[in-house]
Amino acid sequence: MYSLVPFYSLYTSHFDSANTTNVNDDINHQLDLLYSHCFNNSTALLHHGYDASKTAVWANPITGSSSIVWSRAMGWYFMSLIDFLSVTPIPRHSTAFQQILHLFISLSQAIIAAVDEKTGCWWQVMNWPGRAGNYIESSGSAMFTYALYKGARLGFLNGSVVQVASRAYEYLVDEFVVREANGTLSWNGTVAVCSLNSTASYEVCGNHQNP
Repeated sequence: MYSLVPFYSLYTSHFDSANTTNVNDDINHQLDLLYSHCFNNSTALLHHGYDASKTAVWANPITGSSSIVWSRAMGWYFMSLIDFLSVTPIPRHSTAFQQILHLFISLSQAIIAAVDEKTGCWWQVMNWPGRAGNYIESSGSAMFTYALYKGARLGFLNGSVVQVASRAYEYLVDEFVVREANGTLSWNGTVAVCSLNSTASYEVCGNHQNP
């Protein structure tokens, strides 16, 4: 969704403004498809993705969704919402804008509820926190931090979320930023692989990380 939503809106506003209404309808439709198929009832977060044919080895036979709430996939979706809200030319009072704003606020609440109490960041597999092989994952945590900060800065979220974002930011800098001898920076703690082209099992998604 991040590869689609904000760029789709921005391209339309610059090069195809006459098609804005249809594009906004399509954006809402695409976001809703993922949300309706991938919603996790116990966490109010979204599973990694879904297979409309429901034939993939990992697909839920009813919804077609995978079983994993993967932090980075959730991060891409979450960032797509706030970046759309920040670049779209449609009025804030419009139905299309308010629908996506409501979705962003709802997911922000679920993401904040999923914060790891010890670190202030988020688990790689968010629906199985603390499970053996699971770990605090840096890239998804950075995505949530970015989107929470931006949501607060733009006035879409209560200012109290800044405390959540700042705690996560501090942990990310302290634990995952590496200052190399040549003056460059490196970044550790990201997932190496979690692909829906595979079994999308916990063993695939929960146990592979870069140093």
